[in-house]
Amino acid sequence: MIFLSKVLKKNVIVLVVLFTFFSVDISYGEISVSIYLRNGDRVTGRWLNADNRVIKIDFNGQEILVPLDEISSISITSNAISEKYLRNAEDLLKLGLRNQARELFRLSIREFPQNAKAYFQLAELFQEDGETDDAVKYFGLAAAVDPSYNLSEKFILSATAYLSKNEFAKAAESYLLLFENYPEHEQCAYAGYQAAFLLAEKVQAFDQALELLMQVSEKFPENDGYEKAQYLIGNLQVETNQAELAISTLTNFILTYTTSQWLPYAYTMRGRAFLKLHQNSEAITDFTTAIEMTQDLKLQQEIRQMRDSSAWMIYRVSDGLPSNKVKAIAVDGTTVWVGTSKGLTEADTSSAFWEIKTEITTQLEEMFEGSPLNIQSLAVDENELWIGTMNHGVIRYNKATGSIENYTQDHGLPHKLVYDIKIFGSEVWMGTFSGVAQYSRSADGWRVFNREIDELPADDIVALEVTPRTVWIGTSKSGVAFYDREFNYWRSYGDLEGLDSIVGNSIISFDTIGRRLFFTWYNQAKETSGYTECDLDSLSSFSEEVVRGDLDSLVRPENIHIAVTENEVWLATNDGVYKNSRETGEWDLISYPEDRIGNPVINSIELGGSVAWIGTSNGLARINTSALNLREEELKPKLEEEESYE
Repeated sequence: MIFLSKVLKKNVIVLVVLFTFFSVDISYGEISVSIYLRNGDRVTGRWLNADNRVIKIDFNGQEILVPLDEISSISITSNAISEKYLRNAEDLLKLGLRNQARELFRLSIREFPQNAKAYFQLAELFQEDGETDDAVKYFGLAAAVDPSYNLSEKFILSATAYLSKNEFAKAAESYLLLFENYPEHEQCAYAGYQAAFLLAEKVQAFDQALELLMQVSEKFPENDGYEKAQYLIGNLQVETNQAELAISTLTNFILTYTTSQWLPYAYTMRGRAFLKLHQNSEAITDFTTAIEMTQDLKLQQEIRQMRDSSAWMIYRVSDGLPSNKVKAIAVDGTTVWVGTSKGLTEADTSSAFWEIKTEITTQLEEMFEGSPLNIQSLAVDENELWIGTMNHGVIRYNKATGSIENYTQDHGLPHKLVYDIKIFGSEVWMGTFSGVAQYSRSADGWRVFNREIDELPADDIVALEVTPRTVWIGTSKSGVAFYDREFNYWRSYGDLEGLDSIVGNSIISFDTIGRRLFFTWYNQAKETSGYTECDLDSLSSFSEEVVRGDLDSLVRPENIHIAVTENEVWLATNDGVYKNSRETGEWDLISYPEDRIGNPVINSIELGGSVAWIGTSNGLARINTSALNLREEELKPKLEEEESYE
């Protein structure tokens, strides 16, 4: 009976209060009894005695009490019959009749299940015939019935054989048989640790491995395997969703084993435990420590991926966004304005929590009831938020008063589709489907620039950048142009001396830092994309000022958005986020957490403090930029060199 056999292994005595109506009092010498229970189970052992309530039997030295009112039938067999079958089987073996001998050994076991010799002899036959699985099974039964059979070497040899064939579960089972049946054997500790390590690392039977490791390490704390076991216990606590317990276990390991070879792994696993508790900063610290501690480049890469993933937070409709398709972002101190295909969200990021404010969202929903607000662009200053839409022109929101104004073609806007907005002092510049609009907040007046009147290269203005001297525009298919504010004229980028021919005419986004202009582009003819850096205001000797970057491996190269700081260039693409050091020119690829965001289409990027915000088709992504110190590109050449010698 399975349940009772488990109970016996754990040395638990079954005591039952019985209600019955007859008595049994039988006394035999050496009798095997099989008791068939009403629930379909069977209990087999050596008869001891009985009364009017229970039958008492012995199983491997353990007394079992079986209630009479739970018994369906009883089969009693003398050991003598079993011994007769055993002797006959041995005679058949001498005659070389192995198959017939097997059957008699089985009959001997059936008649008296405590016949350890029969189990052993049958196991020997299986071993000689190369049937290792059956041999291990019956050696194990022999050891369980009669521990005086010293089968430890059999279990060690079978485990070794299984390991040679990468049959790790069976090897673990063999080690476990030694550990459970020979607690005083000199190899018991070794077998217990080996079984636990195999179950944890190869079989991934985490619950079983954890239970065994706790048992073995408690019994054999002086063994060489103890140190690794303490790390693995923390590891398995992570895998079995016991994060808080894992942190305690791994912290103790880190403090105790300061020079352990498992130390980088312990920091890594503790980082994973922190992630499960949403303590991302602590996780990032542990991952960074682990990377610095190991010289294993493959391990560094694995940890790096975990660290990159932990630097991400993904916000979706379930977090308060009107839609998962995020088109525009505006960082306003600790407030982040998020424009989606179905409306606007205001989020407070001043604390560790993501807090959604609903006032403006409600106002806009009421204003445009029945017509979703598909937002394309956002711009914010200390007083106002400007919202560019696909179908409702531009919206002006006063942050102090909460007032909302909607500007359309009736007010002077050249088109209802507004791709980009830039605020410059009292001026608000808007790139639309039909040209550029300038709105003066001080004069409350409009000025429009288009291809027909002002010699713009095209009217579909998808990107803008405004400086004291120039206004730069990017078009969807006709490249870049600028407006000289002092001399009141437009000039196309293609007219400038030294233009790199590979630069695409499909412009995606602009950004500036100091006197440098950055813009991203897509070259459909050459199927390339990249960014260009040039002097912002100097309109001569242009050829010496152009710096071009290519990213030919992008999945969707037309989706490439740029954001720049004093020290770094950030490119958000469908293939990941690329971070470039302006000092060294080295690139770092920050991969998306595929389990949380999949393969997104990128719509925008904004930087704010130590955070990069990415607008995607699958939600708003937030990157903790301070966590990303290690350059993947530094590892790649070394890793490739290392792999070439394997």
